[in-house]
Amino acid sequence: QDIRRKKVRFVLVSGMRTATFVKRLPYLPRADAYATEAGGRIFYPTDDLSEAGVYEVKPANYDGAESDDLKPFGLVEDMEWRKKLEEKAGKFPSLPLSDLAVDSKNLSPDLNERDGLLWDFARLLTSKGYVLDLKGYSACFRVNKKQQTFESGAEFEALLRGDIKPFEGLATSVNLSCIDFYPALSGKKNCCQYLAEKLNAESEMDAESEKEGLLQQHAVCICDDDNDLEMALACGHAFIPEVSSTSMADVIAAHPDHFTQTGGEGIGNMWTSASEVALSLILSRLEVEEEADDKEL
Repeated sequence: QDIRRKKVRFVLVSGMRTATFVKRLPYLPRADAYATEAGGRIFYPTDDLSEAGVYEVKPANYDGAESDDLKPFGLVEDMEWRKKLEEKAGKFPSLPLSDLAVDSKNLSPDLNERDGLLWDFARLLTSKGYVLDLKGYSACFRVNKKQQTFESGAEFEALLRGDIKPFEGLATSVNLSCIDFYPALSGKKNCCQYLAEKLNAESEMDAESEKEGLLQQHAVCICDDDNDLEMALACGHAFIPEVSSTSMADVIAAHPDHFTQTGGEGIGNMWTSASEVALSLILSRLEVEEEADDKEL
């Protein structure tokens, strides 16, 4: 909240299913935008709870919370973003957020009820014997290594290598022994680019070059996994609470000035404390920039 008080946009982007997000939302920090399913769906907070279709969020109490931090707020979806993705990958079979919060497993539509490019590719994978995770997803689906029923792990490794390529217009990323598939327009980096442009619309950016450099010049991120790397490299700097894979360690080693590791083996901070260090470093960075701006004035 100290970061947001400096009039800096704070965005949470996750690969988690929307159903999981809804259940975790009362415990997450207030943000200017939230994105789920690898950037496939975007939501914004609103103080207007009277609007039709608004999902009400009641923040959980926490140490240091002020009365404004605990005020209920509404959540509305970015339908412009959703429409762009649906035009390319098929209609999202989404449920009201209030329903997802109660029973996402039994209410999620089956694959045969889903139409479009993304779900056609999903049907191709099921025809080859892969077990898909669709529950609570509407703009993405997951292939979890632990859920596969093949006699060996060769089939999953083949999918991991890209032996079965997603249809044109789709993209994929890896997260903790899971492979996610989603519209190519989506993905964390593209989602962040869209949000950076939308949340800075008042700056009247005209040149495409200005838009392309927006994340590099004005955004930093906190991340920890392979499916974050494209976004991390697009931003001006990335803070890493913990390195979760060898491939991520390799990328960090190749770009040492671009990453700051705040926790993990050899550093000392672990789990949430490493995230706190990252947030503190970002706050310090903002304060230095403020001092520089004051000197110029």
